[in-house]
Amino acid sequence: MMSKGKVYLIGAGPGDPELLTLKAARLIKEADVIVYDRLVSSDILDLAPATAALLPVGKMPRSHPVPQRDINRLLVRLGGGGLTIARLKGGDPLIFGRGGEEALALKEAGVPFEIVPGITAAQGCAASALVPLTHRGVATGVRYVTGHCRDDEPLDLDWASLADPDT
Repeated sequence: MMSKGKVYLIGAGPGDPELLTLKAARLIKEADVIVYDRLVSSDILDLAPATAALLPVGKMPRSHPVPQRDINRLLVRLGGGGLTIARLKGGDPLIFGRGGEEALALKEAGVPFEIVPGITAAQGCAASALVPLTHRGVATGVRYVTGHCRDDEPLDLDWASLADPDT
């Protein structure tokens, strides 16, 4: 039986390598294989060791060249084969990044994994625009809503609720 590796579900943040956590940068540099999404910048991929295999699995609306079930199977196979896998996802892996689905597949297969958080696109954009996501006395909450639904289903958002002036 092959020894088990480990899969790291890593938030690659908004694209700037300097906004990666120290842990994320270290794990990218130590990876045997990097499985990455479309929104991961080339500057971040440049941190990979020359020996690492780079596997693109990115999606776009109405374009899913590698379906999620295939990505899950790939991570299980690679992680179960004794390799160190850096699964890079734009932003944070658990905010609209399908990281939860990947974590469940790895858990069910008995493949060790860890989640390494990242800066969300919302946080990165707000900081770049010098706009606080919350401001004491102005906003009492933050809401993240997706721009895409599973299987390209239409969005069905509660627009009245989203227009809450305190959020």
